[in-house]
Amino acid sequence: MNLDSRLDVPLPAVRHQAESVRSKRESAAICRERSAADLLASLSMLNANQRQRMETSAAMWAERADVLQRFEDALAQGTAAVAAKQQVFGDEPGAELLRL
Repeated sequence: MNLDSRLDVPLPAVRHQAESVRSKRESAAICRERSAADLLASLSMLNANQRQRMETSAAMWAERADVLQRFEDALAQGTAAVAAKQQVFGDEPGAELLRL
């Protein structure tokens, strides 16, 4: 009996298609745009429940933008500190021993 012909045996999933489609990472700017879009959409809602849901969504996107902004700022400061250390010690041989 050929197991590949049975209906209860799933065929292998095609993974290379799913892996090739990647979404962009969210940034603080993208979250702020989504927040503004939701806040603008809340103005056109007909009932209070829809309006409240969109305003809540806008507030959550704004909060996420603040968190991401703090992370991006800390990452930029860390990168600047590493670059400053590299400038101080240079790229001469043995410089990595001086960094330790």
